[in-house]
Amino acid sequence: MNTVSELRQHAQVVEETRKITRAMYLISSAKMKKAARLKSSHSLFFDKVRSDMRYMLEHAGAKFTDMHYIEQGKNAGYVVIAGDKGLCGDYNTAVCALAEKTMADGGHERKALYTIGHMADEYFARRGMDPDVHYDYIIQDPRLQHARAITAELMEMYKSRKLDEVYVIYTRHRAGGAPSPGVMRLLPVLPEDLMDAPSLGGGEGDMEFYPSVNDVLSSAVPHYLVGLFYSALVESYASEQYARMAAMENATRSADELLESLKLQMNHARQALITQEISEILAGTGSL
Repeated sequence: MNTVSELRQHAQVVEETRKITRAMYLISSAKMKKAARLKSSHSLFFDKVRSDMRYMLEHAGAKFTDMHYIEQGKNAGYVVIAGDKGLCGDYNTAVCALAEKTMADGGHERKALYTIGHMADEYFARRGMDPDVHYDYIIQDPRLQHARAITAELMEMYKSRKLDEVYVIYTRHRAGGAPSPGVMRLLPVLPEDLMDAPSLGGGEGDMEFYPSVNDVLSSAVPHYLVGLFYSALVESYASEQYARMAAMENATRSADELLESLKLQMNHARQALITQEISEILAGTGSL
């Protein structure tokens, strides 16, 4: 049986740990609010861009040959978005495991791996899959310029035919539900990827594009891809904070329960000690 001093020391350690988990919960909660604001300010613009893209593709007919909208080959690039830190449950493991499975099942001849977040870099390095490109410190504060820079690099690889397809593996954050990892195709832009976008309706038949359908679609695709990639960054950022909030809340609750248990054990230990002392006093009195 542990002594009172040992139990008190154990309780002090648990209390210090509880303070840390509680502080981390509050920090993640504040970051979660920031992520919600980013997502809210971006989603209206992004939904409109996707609706416009769907409308143009549905009314472009078979007249366009822009390479961004046509499937072409077997070289694929995979962008995996994870966190820079742990202590967020299975958030990092889940998205990296999905990426590993997606790459294994893709059937591509050549695979290029891009990682965002230190945990993704570590995950694949441990499995002998060193990333071709790793981006540091982006996911801690996702910005539109980050999305522009990475998207431009991926588009250049696509135009030079070093990549024929580009996929983003990230964690979706949906209001009212737990985050879940998913796969999104960035390039090529295919009509089936836009079917969930709100439809603008409109008339029948093909549209008139000026100066040409290829010029219009070519100028539209960078804005669409930047918005798509930025959305993945923001959702991953929000998902990480949500997962860390949940993990720290559970850890704080477990610490509270452990402290209550330790208090009971200390009370029992004190009672046993007092009972033993009384018994020794009575035994001494009887012998006298």
